[in-house]
Amino acid sequence: MLSKNPVITAVAVLLLSLGAGRTGAQKVGAPAAVVPAPTAQAPPPPELLFRMNMENDHRAGLSQAAITTPNVDLHLYGDGKDIIVAVGNAPDDPHIFTGLCTGPCGFTLSDRNNYFNLTGKANMKFTVQVSGFHLFRPLIRLADGTLLIGDQADGSIADRHPYEISFSEVRWLKLDPDRGVTLGRWIENPDLNKVQEVGYFDVIAGSHLPDPGVPVEKTKAPPRDGDITVTAFELWGKPASREVKVSQQ
Repeated sequence: MLSKNPVITAVAVLLLSLGAGRTGAQKVGAPAAVVPAPTAQAPPPPELLFRMNMENDHRAGLSQAAITTPNVDLHLYGDGKDIIVAVGNAPDDPHIFTGLCTGPCGFTLSDRNNYFNLTGKANMKFTVQVSGFHLFRPLIRLADGTLLIGDQADGSIADRHPYEISFSEVRWLKLDPDRGVTLGRWIENPDLNKVQEVGYFDVIAGSHLPDPGVPVEKTKAPPRDGDITVTAFELWGKPASREVKVSQQ
């Protein structure tokens, strides 16, 4: 029953007509299209850049002669000359052993034809066992020659276990390899598109001192007191060609 007040009646009729109009417009108009949010493209999977292969017929200091991976060069750092290869007769020989290093020691590998692109999902895989406070830490040399050591560190004293370090998660410091000490503050956003060398470094000297005057290959196998033992080492990423500068003269 409508009100007898003509003003109230007119307002009520106007409101009803506006509501009906909006309802009709909603029914007639097409629903708004839902635009899906753009999805970020996943980085391409890394590829195997090299797997470190070594001779298994001798026990000697780590040298280029022990590396059988094609087109790969060895670079020693710190007391790297006292890193030895293939100690003992374990089923997983040859392996690398740092127990005879008289100071911090490590090594890297480089490709004669390419840099390493270590962006995206690039990683290093390795099998290692440690003793004492020794830990496996990644070591890289950038295209400009800067030597960096990473904050990621792995190793088990119980047994030899496989590990993986993703370079995107690593924080880096400059390294003085002779003293085995880090320099300065964290390096923000180092250029990992072109890396010259990749390896690892032990910031603690080995616990067993070599016998004076006795060649390393004739030194008795030391006890597992303080060292790093590596039985496998792989690098995954993308190759980046080395640019050859042509003289303008």
